[in-house]
Amino acid sequence: MSESSLSRRHQEVLNAVVTEYVETAGPVGSRTVARKYPLDLSPATIRNVMADLETLGLVTQPYTSAGRIPTNEGYRYYVNSLLKVKNLPSEERDEIRRQFERVRADLEHLLLETSRILSRFSRYTGMVWSPRTRALGVFRNIDFFRIEARRILAVVTYSSGFIRTRVIPVEDELSQRDLTRMSGFLNRELSGLPPEELREKLVRKVEEEVWEFILVEALGLGESTSDAGEMYIEGQLNILDLPDFSDRNRLRNVLRILEEKRMIVQLLNQTLDQQGMRVIIGVEDTFRELPEVSLVSVSYGLPENPVGSLGVLGPTRMNYSRIIPLVQYTADLVSDLLAQN
Repeated sequence: MSESSLSRRHQEVLNAVVTEYVETAGPVGSRTVARKYPLDLSPATIRNVMADLETLGLVTQPYTSAGRIPTNEGYRYYVNSLLKVKNLPSEERDEIRRQFERVRADLEHLLLETSRILSRFSRYTGMVWSPRTRALGVFRNIDFFRIEARRILAVVTYSSGFIRTRVIPVEDELSQRDLTRMSGFLNRELSGLPPEELREKLVRKVEEEVWEFILVEALGLGESTSDAGEMYIEGQLNILDLPDFSDRNRLRNVLRILEEKRMIVQLLNQTLDQQGMRVIIGVEDTFRELPEVSLVSVSYGLPENPVGSLGVLGPTRMNYSRIIPLVQYTADLVSDLLAQN
């Protein structure tokens, strides 16, 4: 028997093992499967089927006389062949929509709220890779407001209708008159330019170093290229409560990768280049050093022009039937808001 030709009996037992392990985080025994799942099989028959699944590398026995737990290959077979994706409950869909209504016009708040929503409803780590700057459209307007002696608020509007807000610390105290004068000058000189042309124009038009710093911060033209995007991550500490990461070294590795962001950005960037949902499990691709971690991600924007991606990172033992529709529904709402603007 090969993995590609699993019998219905073997599929049903594997499905039961994965479902039970997701719920309990403990090895699953044959008596538990016989008692809780309507397979009409004896514990002895289930043990034989589990032994076959172990031979195929789909389940493993963590220690002698224990039940079985799924391997990464087992999870992959489950996601590809057995998973029945559920719809999100209507009350959760309504709550997510209400959360978005409060931030729909401000791009940064929208994406930050998206990462929070994914974290809150998944109970794992939510993340969003922000739109490439060309998705914002052309620069329309900037206004500065003095909120404290050495802190100013910059409000930037783009032709897409989205607004970028930044609170910027400054070394020199600036009056509201200075701020209004500069915003008027910039709006005359820069209005109508796409984001990728703003930095070049700024260098020619703005000679004072303090204003160059303020504008680079306000327009998101930092050290990386203007098309690099931005990463929003929420709920990193949710993994502290999971038994999957009780080992300190394992936990340290996950937190380090979340802190560095480089690997996460690489994975979410890859999502932009493919259609549909992407489920990365354990040792696949870049997660080879984190075999206990999975990422469910999808792009958002127009189907022919995805501008960013979002997802949920959690243990391989995540409830895929719930996380996949949560990620898809959230991406659909973000895409709709982008299209409306």
